[in-house]
Amino acid sequence: MLQGLPVSPGIAVGRAVVVRFGGTPAFRRAVPHDELEAEVRRLRRAARAATEDFLAQSRQSSGDMSSELAAILEAHGMIASDETLLSAVVERMRRDRVNPEWALDLVSREMAGRLETSATSAMRERSADITDVAREIARQLSGGQPPDQRDLPRGSILVADDLSPADTARLDPRRVRAIALERGGPTSHASIIARSFGLPAVAGIAGLCDAVSPERPIVVDGDRGVVEPSPSKEKIRRSLLKIREAREKTRRLRARTAGAAVTADGVRIVLRANLELTEEIPALERWHAEGVGLFRSEFLYLKSAPATPGVEAQREAYERLLAAVSPYPAVVRTYDLGGEKGIGPAPGDNPALGLRGLRYCLAHPEIFEEQLTALCLASRKGELRILLPMVTGVGELKAARRHLEKVCRQVGLTTPPALGVMIEVPSAALLADRLALEADFFSIGTNDLAQYALAVDRANPDVSALYRPLHPAILRMIRDVVEAGAAFGRPVAVCGEMAADPLGIGVLVGLGIREMSVTPVAIAGVKSALSEIQSERARMLAQRALNASDPAEVEKMFRALPQPDAALAERRSARLEKEEPVG
Repeated sequence: MLQGLPVSPGIAVGRAVVVRFGGTPAFRRAVPHDELEAEVRRLRRAARAATEDFLAQSRQSSGDMSSELAAILEAHGMIASDETLLSAVVERMRRDRVNPEWALDLVSREMAGRLETSATSAMRERSADITDVAREIARQLSGGQPPDQRDLPRGSILVADDLSPADTARLDPRRVRAIALERGGPTSHASIIARSFGLPAVAGIAGLCDAVSPERPIVVDGDRGVVEPSPSKEKIRRSLLKIREAREKTRRLRARTAGAAVTADGVRIVLRANLELTEEIPALERWHAEGVGLFRSEFLYLKSAPATPGVEAQREAYERLLAAVSPYPAVVRTYDLGGEKGIGPAPGDNPALGLRGLRYCLAHPEIFEEQLTALCLASRKGELRILLPMVTGVGELKAARRHLEKVCRQVGLTTPPALGVMIEVPSAALLADRLALEADFFSIGTNDLAQYALAVDRANPDVSALYRPLHPAILRMIRDVVEAGAAFGRPVAVCGEMAADPLGIGVLVGLGIREMSVTPVAIAGVKSALSEIQSERARMLAQRALNASDPAEVEKMFRALPQPDAALAERRSARLEKEEPVG
């Protein structure tokens, strides 16, 4: 078995098709002065062609595939036409007197490298946006054609080094049962798209393409993050049985996912959505989200980098968000930026412990107040709540509120939007009772909270196995935050991956969490799981879990509670019904 990262749930059996997408090689060539402008025009033609391809693929995806993929491709089209990227490439061409292929490669690597220094894995993996766009422009420059995936035989399992959104747009999900990749992680675009298609997927297996024999049946287990390149007949048989069992279970649960989220004993749970882009807004109605529990606004910033998006552009985005969620609220997290903009920790330092989150905003008040201005103006259109990331103490929260009050006076807003704290640092969890005196609500970011408390980089394969959000220490922190919220009448939500975890849902209910926020495609599965949980039993187990010695004990306790099916199981079931058995 080859162990990787589980990035999209489900099991699939099929014949492997190995594809190396790689990158377009770039060669340096000196360009005479009198030919330079012709080369610049060639670059711009290639960028326009890449933009047109991205947008055409986006329109096709929005109709035939998924809104998530369409949004990513549309964003890539914007990057390909963005003068920031092209001007930097042209400047390099003129300065060094080199061909566009070479200048594009250098500039895209530099930009992607800056993003790689981000404090969060989600941000680091957004460097792939620049790489993907540069690769498409390079293809247009060279006239090269990407591998044609439309000829994949039905029932294939795509094994590749990597998969860009553009590559995925050429993918026919009716022909592919699963995806296995050498690179990528849970928040990479390939993983997001795999989940939106309902395709089981495993990523991060070095040497995978060499380890798999083309045209041979393999098993991909997206639940465990495992690829079996040479399964026995018995293993194939057992895997097919699991697939059929999951399909039948999904059919029984279909009718129960459209209503409100309620536990088996009638406890109401508010279930909201986490969004990164405004292009994801259509998913809210589709998955019946009760508003947005986390909008990661930094992607508005990154899309306009190196300039800021400006007040009006932000205001328009926030108002669009509020109009879509009405009458529910939208929680907008202020910029969670770090070293990727060249400000903060120097190369070699740990950016996760540097100038990021609220620290960054307080150090750059002009950027912070510009965003607060847009948020305050937009708040007149609906219930908007402001969430502060990476708060470590009361002083930071008070400083942020002073900025908010200043902006409110400037725009004539008498009632400021609710101001909340994202609990993702151990110091904030331990000071929750003090923060509750100043904050209007709490949102627990279990991803970073566990990472900081356990001193584990969850994206580092050497220590990722130690990343255990159900560690008793994490549960005690969550309990303390819930109790502080209850004592001061402050709502407490969870917006981390734990809220969509098979075991974590029951733990959170047992600890008193009554509001969760997850990726839109996970909502249906979470509702199904909640409908089978007895909250009182979960509470009793949670009390025992608080006294456990290690996360293994906690996991053992809660395995008796029902686990959520994958949110995309319906699509997986529909696809499986049309597939033929593996020969």
